[in-house]
Amino acid sequence: MPIPFYNENLTLAQMRSLVSQLSELSIGSGANDDITTDLINSFIKEGFQKIVALSTRYPYYQSEYGFSTIDGIRNYGTFTQTLPAGGGSKTLSDVNQIISVVNNTNSGNALIYLDKFKLESIFVGTNDIPGIPVYFTFWSSTLQLYPEPDQVYSITIRGYRRPDLDWLQDENIDIDISPDFQLPLANYVMARIFQYQEDPEMANVYMRNYESEVAIVQANLTAPNSNQPMIMSGGLQLNQGYWYNSNAPYLQVMPGTPNPIGLLF
Repeated sequence: MPIPFYNENLTLAQMRSLVSQLSELSIGSGANDDITTDLINSFIKEGFQKIVALSTRYPYYQSEYGFSTIDGIRNYGTFTQTLPAGGGSKTLSDVNQIISVVNNTNSGNALIYLDKFKLESIFVGTNDIPGIPVYFTFWSSTLQLYPEPDQVYSITIRGYRRPDLDWLQDENIDIDISPDFQLPLANYVMARIFQYQEDPEMANVYMRNYESEVAIVQANLTAPNSNQPMIMSGGLQLNQGYWYNSNAPYLQVMPGTPNPIGLLF
């Protein structure tokens, strides 16, 4: 089976073929095979999970989602993936980390995350008046907007998706990992194969290769932009005057304080 080494991922079948060639072991379910297909698949899955667990912000998993609000509805659990295109309908469980939530309607505004307990202490009783969404939080697998929308708003979510595991069921689907990690993943599988073969010396050689390669690739993929390696707030006030009604004052974000929300009278 041909194994591509340009900028694309290996499939599960190609990864097994690669480690079979490297280890010179036959992989299969027959009595004469050296190691079973299921065991190799489990090693590949194990290495995959170790790599993706090292960071939630690999560029490979960057995604955008969109949804439209409904008048008087605060909780939203289903979104349409817009980037990469064609992702279809997703739920909050498909999103690993949310970086920003933006309202694109009219002049628009960037929503600010606050803890649900804090939001409930402000938007309560007669103070919970519908309006332009300003804050967002999470509860019970839903994204919640405060104040609750008073009309239809177009919302964009930017974040990092959770890796898919469909490739474990269909061995012709690309392993859902950045192409930069495909050879480190092969080294991890080789280390586990030699550990299984009770060859600790070769297992340690491949594991050291895996660890050093993963460290280099991870540092490169998650490095800050070279044009702005560090940004300090310098006391910059983030936002103010986001929400107003006749019964409540403006709300203001107060950076650097234990209580991140203040009032403007």
